[in-house]
Amino acid sequence: MLRCTVLVLILLTIAKIGWTREKFTIQLNEGNAVGAVLKAEPFVKIYDGYYFFGRESLNWYAAYEKCRELDSELVTFETDQEFDVVAAYLMANESRENYWTSGNDLAQTGQHKWFSSGQRISTLRWAVNQPDNAGQREHCIHLGYIYGDSKKFELNDRPCSQDGNSLFKYICEAPKLETISIVVWK
Repeated sequence: MLRCTVLVLILLTIAKIGWTREKFTIQLNEGNAVGAVLKAEPFVKIYDGYYFFGRESLNWYAAYEKCRELDSELVTFETDQEFDVVAAYLMANESRENYWTSGNDLAQTGQHKWFSSGQRISTLRWAVNQPDNAGQREHCIHLGYIYGDSKKFELNDRPCSQDGNSLFKYICEAPKLETISIVVWK
């Protein structure tokens, strides 16, 4: 959407200037290449990502909808390092809650993937003996202190909805930042 808006603005600028001798260049960069001060609310910056921690307990589908309302997705842990920094943030804030992620095996049982990217979940952050698809109905992935004696956040599969044990808080992840630079020479 942002790229389309920028392209429309550029086309309008070209039309206004006309096809004269002016020159311009456009550059797209990942991240905040110009060091701009960004207003990230309601997201919290953790390491190089931006996250929103939902406070209400919802089923997986409702949690996904809440993230989409924020133009974001349920969190996808591309690396174990990303998982670790988010878990460290939660532990520093003394959270022992359960949080939905985008992980699931809804398309094919046993093939756990991140919903927002379609990539296979290849983390080592699963709780012991998880995922187990208990009762043949656990298809959505959450993170939390899975067992009573757990000492850290880990991943586990749970029913996505229609179960007393499928109401969790959620973590939304904002899209990766891009910086758009437009330089015009006259």
